[in-house]
Order: sequence, then structure tokens, then C-alpha cells
Amino acid sequence: MDKQTAKIDFSTKQGRDSMHTQTYFHTKYESDANRKNDRVPLQVNCVGAVSEEASFSNRGVRHDHYYIYVLEGKMITDAFPLLPGDVIIFEPGYTYQYKSEGKTTYLWVHYTGFEADSLTKSASFAPNVRQHIGIQEDIIACFQKLFREFMIHDEAAGQLSLCLLREILLFTGRYAGAGGKSSAPLAAMEYIHRHFQESINIDSLARLERMSCTSLRSIFKQHTGVSPNEYIITQRVSAACQLLSQTDKSVSAVAADVGYHDQYYFSRIFKKKVGMSPLKYRAVILQIPIKAPFSTSMR
Repeated sequence: MDKQTAKIDFSTKQGRDSMHTQTYFHTKYESDANRKNDRVPLQVNCVGAVSEEASFSNRGVRHDHYYIYVLEGKMITDAFPLLPGDVIIFEPGYTYQYKSEGKTTYLWVHYTGFEADSLTKSASFAPNVRQHIGIQEDIIACFQKLFREFMIHDEAAGQLSLCLLREILLFTGRYAGAGGKSSAPLAAMEYIHRHFQESINIDSLARLERMSCTSLRSIFKQHTGVSPNEYIITQRVSAACQLLSQTDKSVSAVAADVGYHDQYYFSRIFKKKVGMSPLKYRAVILQIPIKAPFSTSMR
């Protein structure tokens, strides 16, 4: 695989369609890559991708751990099918067998070392058992980087490859523990944190995440417990609280600084979220005596 191909975004359908079968070995000869090495903490024996239009089958026994991550298609094992978003790790000595149905794309890596068992277990991943984690960009990106390190093959590549393997396993454990829940909408969340003072619409956030507005709302609620609009309001009110407690700006100035040009609308939003008006909040935080309202009652 050349460097241009290595930059393909495999997390998209277009990227998966552009992927082709490729293999990278730690050793000079392929036959030497199927080995158990307990003299080192961790070692990546070989890594690659498979993308085949025609059906294929495979059966064997490895001396190392065999990680498979299905991105497209269907693979049938003796016990269950592997579908897109499924991961399985075959332990050393296990007789595995699978066949594909139609076009199938998956990523794989073989690894060994005296820490391999404990690292697999620390990722809360049971060997020889299918887990569904969904299509996760974090893991796909790690594989892309791992391919590049095997191509570069300099003094740093070995250690960087081990770091990437650890990331792959830990990310896998994280998403397996989340029950295949989609990854957090970090691009949208980061954009809100940087631009909450500005006008933000859901369409622009959805484009950042490369998904529909409906999917964004669903995933956002799944990870934050609130809608994107509520998240924006929370960031604005949080910033307003800081300005009210740390500056002597007027309420109208604070409102404008956090993205509200209508002071009265801002005050209503603030009271709904905090439970008191902006002025009362400032008084409570700064321990300023609150003046009683002027009375015109006659005696």
C-alpha cells in the first residue's frame, strides 16, 4: 500500500470501497510471523486489512492472538456470524474457522508477548467471543497509523506500533463495555465549547460529524443526556456565571458576551437553569446584601 492509500478514511463507505487487501509483517518471512514470544512484553507479529468481492474461507491455529474487526459484509464462524462492527480475538492455540458471504472488509492484527493475555483481559475482552462495538473511527485510525509504522520501519516504529496496539485493544474494550454505543460527537462538542457565544445551528454540527441532524440529536443525547441546544445553553449559562462572579459587567453586557442579545430573554433562561435571576446570583456569590424593594405604603 502506498502512502496515498494509507490516508483513506476507512470509517466511510467510500473509504471502505477504496480499501484493498494488504499485509505487513514484523519478520522477513511470513512463516516466521506466526509465533509466540514470551521474551518480550508485547510484539505485533503482523497486521493488515482484507477487502474481497468474492467469498473466501480460512481455517487455522495461531500461536499468537488474532484480532479481527469487521467493517463490511458477513463472516460465518462455527458458532456465530460476524457482522459490521463486530470484533473477535482468537486466543493462541484456538482452532478458528470462518468464511465470508459476498464482499467483506475487515481489519486484523496478530500480537504476542508475556503481557498479551493480561492486556486483552484488562480491556475487558473475553477471547473467542464475538463483541459488537460498532464502526469506531478511533480504532480504524489506529490501524491506519499502524500500517504506516510498518511501512516506515525505523527505530521508533517498533515502540510506536506497540502503543497503537494498546490503543486498539483499549478502545475495543471501551466500546465493548458501552455495548456498541456510537462514539461521542466530539467534533460537535468541541465546536460548541469554542463558539457557544455565536449563533450555532444543528445543521452545521451535523455536517461536522458527517451524519444527519436526527442521528446527531440521538447520539448527543446518548452521551451527554441533553440535546445539542440544551448543551449550548448550558455552556452559555456556565460562562455567564463566571462573568457575574468575576467581573462587574452589567447583566446586558454579560448576556451579549455569552451569545444573547436580548437581556430579558437571557434572564429568563438563566433563572430557569440556575433557579435565580442573574443579579440575585451575583449577590449570593459575592455575598452582597440584597436591597428590599421600595415600599410606598402609607401609615
